[in-house]
Amino acid sequence: MLSATLWGLTIPDWLAFFFQYKSYFILFIAAALCTMLGTPIYILLASRMGWVDQPAGRKAHARPTPTMGGLVIFAVVFAGALVALRLPNQVGENLRARAHDIYALIACTACMLLLGMIDDQSPIRAKVKLLVQAVVAIGAVSVGFRVETITLPFMESARLPMPVGVVLSLLWIVGITNAINLTDGLDGLAAGIGFLAAMVNAVVAIWLGNYYMTVMMVLLAGSLLGFLRWNFHPAKVFLGDTGSMALGMYLAISSMASAQKSHTVVMILAPLFALGYPIFDTLLAVARRMVRGQPLLAGDRDHIHHRLLQRGRSPSAATIQIYLASIIVALGCIAAMTANHFVVGLGIVGALAIAYFSARVLGYLEWGGWTARWSGREETKVLHAAAQLARLRIHAAQNDRELLSALATIAPEIGCHEIVLARRDEEALRWQDQVGTAGNQEFELGLNSSATLHFKLAKSLDTECAEIVEELSRLAAGKVEHGIPR
Repeated sequence: MLSATLWGLTIPDWLAFFFQYKSYFILFIAAALCTMLGTPIYILLASRMGWVDQPAGRKAHARPTPTMGGLVIFAVVFAGALVALRLPNQVGENLRARAHDIYALIACTACMLLLGMIDDQSPIRAKVKLLVQAVVAIGAVSVGFRVETITLPFMESARLPMPVGVVLSLLWIVGITNAINLTDGLDGLAAGIGFLAAMVNAVVAIWLGNYYMTVMMVLLAGSLLGFLRWNFHPAKVFLGDTGSMALGMYLAISSMASAQKSHTVVMILAPLFALGYPIFDTLLAVARRMVRGQPLLAGDRDHIHHRLLQRGRSPSAATIQIYLASIIVALGCIAAMTANHFVVGLGIVGALAIAYFSARVLGYLEWGGWTARWSGREETKVLHAAAQLARLRIHAAQNDRELLSALATIAPEIGCHEIVLARRDEEALRWQDQVGTAGNQEFELGLNSSATLHFKLAKSLDTECAEIVEELSRLAAGKVEHGIPR
């Protein structure tokens, strides 16, 4: 029986069981409080520094909101890890024995923080971000964060050949990093999903005696919980790509490390199912973009949280519904830790059934719509090819005329007949198609306080075209803000 004393008093056996993990509880509470109290200070600082996310395009918020909140979360996590390394108890000793792994995890996450900061300030091309993520993933794998064994229901564990393990590890790290990044579409969604995943990984790590990773997970969970106080709808601060990519990298690496000592199917699958929502949502995104002929790295408004909003859910209700589904999966992961392979197999079948039901309810399996999209995929490919060319020409534009010409690259594909770039108190620049057909639809986009774009179209834009136009307009706004000459 477990027993302990506190201030000369005997602690009941059931409480003594939890008391042996008191250091983890203290680190969790401390991280939550530090983030909860530090975030308002960061919000003021970010507002003064101009680190705000402007409402535009697919962004649903109505006013400029401080972003890059991931800096607060991981400042607390990193500081907490450095403090824990110096604890004069068994936890500190366990951490010091794995100091190399902790520093490697911090370094990889810091690289994503830096990449995200650059991207939040001046958007980076998706392929460049993917390349940097791959390089960081290679670094993580090279220091030992990789899959070495694989176990399937009703089968024994098998050690993977090193090349296979390396490839799977790289796919996992880059995939989860981007999956969490894609999840960050509603206030509090990515932070909440990250919190649940961190808690599941902490439980798995405790179960396996992987104490150094337990510390890293409880620090992350506490920091995310404190951050949610300010990030839940209506959000006072956003994670930004700074936070979402760092969170994805951290969870991807640590979820492998949490179950690294395990050769049982449940322990290996638990981190996978703990990240079930972002994985499921990302797989759906890949499938529909392939069907539509879109680039796999293109953005859209067809993620699960978008579908919930389209079906009348409020942002907070949609987020809570996804939380509840993730909690059910997380509890199933924890409950299955003592299960046999038959029960695990039933759990996997149940998870697949839930996934199918969810896809059906959300309208992803409306085959007629998918068939129609497949028939128009060549047109979609042309649209995105024109959009990519427009992006390159916008980046290369040296003056307003070149900028306007770059925007006109997309005009034939969206039925646009005229584009006007107007600056305050200056003569407007105008592009017209050679036919000069008058459009019966018009809309205007502001680039900044003194410059606007005016479009004349033959018909209203569909959602995909509107998103592309808004994205290109944001790129043009960046060029205008950098002061390109007339």
